Amino acid sequence: MLSILEYLCINATKTPVSKYHIITKVPGIRQQRKDRISDIMLTLEKQGLICSIKTSDSTFYHITEKGVDAYSSWVKSFLNFTRAAYEMDDSS
Repeated sequence: MLSILEYLCINATKTPVSKYHIITKVPGIRQQRKDRISDIMLTLEKQGLICSIKTSDSTFYHITEKGVDAYSSWVKSFLNFTRAAYEMDDSS
């Protein structure tokens, strides 16, 4: 969930992206089932961290100001910490 928020903050602040785009571009997400990604997107939207734009063909997502603030204030630090911890554990 936090990796998706990070991706949207870094790559989709001006141009909304589709769920397919998220599934294919966010590292580590490809292994997730599409219905789980849908649940994650719904949760992020309910929290006000992203918003969706529905068209006749698809739904597109982009990060909200609240999502950018959350990413800047704690998500980025948390992801950096967990990635560093994973790398240390992986090198053992």
